[in-house]
Formats: sequence, C-alpha cells, structure tokens
Amino acid sequence: MSGRLIDLEQARAGMLLADDLTDANGTVLLPGGAALTEANLASLRRRGIESCRVAEAEAQEDEAARAQRHALAQQRLARLFRHSAEAEATPLLLHLLAAHRRNG
Repeated sequence: MSGRLIDLEQARAGMLLADDLTDANGTVLLPGGAALTEANLASLRRRGIESCRVAEAEAQEDEAARAQRHALAQQRLARLFRHSAEAEATPLLLHLLAAHRRNG
C-alpha cells in the first residue's frame, strides 16, 4: 500500500496505516491496513512514536467528506432515538454517542 509519512500529531482516528508501525526495536505496534483510533493514537504518543505512514486516500480526505459523514451519523442517531425524545436521559446519551462516533 502506498502512503504518505505524516507527523503523529496530524494523524486522525479513521486513517489507515499504509505500513506496519514499529517501535525502535522493530516490534510491530500496529499492522499495515489498521485503522487508527483515538485510543491507539494516545498509546503511540505515550510510546514516543513521532510519525506514521498513512494510506494516501486517507491522507487526502477533505473536510467536506468528513462533514458529510458527520451529518449522516447525526441523522442516523436522530432516527434511532426518534421515539425516546421525551426520556430524561436521551439528550445526554445522544451527546455521548455523537462524541464517540466523532472520535472513533
């Protein structure tokens, strides 16, 4: 898989690794093709990993595509919770689910 080397601070959840991501000892931390998550990005930062190679298509995803994905996710949540709008916990649950979907 061809890819582009980026600083780990530029990496975002959902990006796909182009190659195996290894530490200084050569241990594979994440295999090529794995989707990055907020949790594994945090773990990589703690391990001192500074960069990774992401699949080119993932590196070039534009803001419009992210916004469209976000809007579709919000529509789906609204549909799933359409019958429980009166429940007291619904707004908090919707907020937490939306945050979870944005982050990973």
